[in-house]
Amino acid sequence: MLRLRLKNPVPARLAQHAPFPFLASDYPLKPHLHRPTKRTPNPNACKTHPLAATELVTIDMEFDEQSDAFVTYVKELHGMSTYGKTELEALNNTAEMIRGYIKSMEANHKKIPLSAKRLIELKHLVGIR
Repeated sequence: MLRLRLKNPVPARLAQHAPFPFLASDYPLKPHLHRPTKRTPNPNACKTHPLAATELVTIDMEFDEQSDAFVTYVKELHGMSTYGKTELEALNNTAEMIRGYIKSMEANHKKIPLSAKRLIELKHLVGIR
């Protein structure tokens, strides 16, 4: 689940300078709260997607109840993350994110943290020629 973690918590004497004052219990306005859904990931919904069966990169998927979306993380590519309303949409967005990442890194002459062989296979898998 996606959660904001403060590395340096704000002391009580500086609470008015906290990054999200509406989270304070005495703040008059509260954020919109929605009913949590009971959806959970369906492991069979996206078995046909090429990224679901690959061993080139590790893709973790989880359901975020707050945003009502499936969130994916690609560990080998600096933990990049994207989301989608369904499992298939999340994997399609992940493929698009990987394409953009590879093209951007190559355009800026940056090193991609994959071996050359795995990078070539990943490019072919996500549709980069």
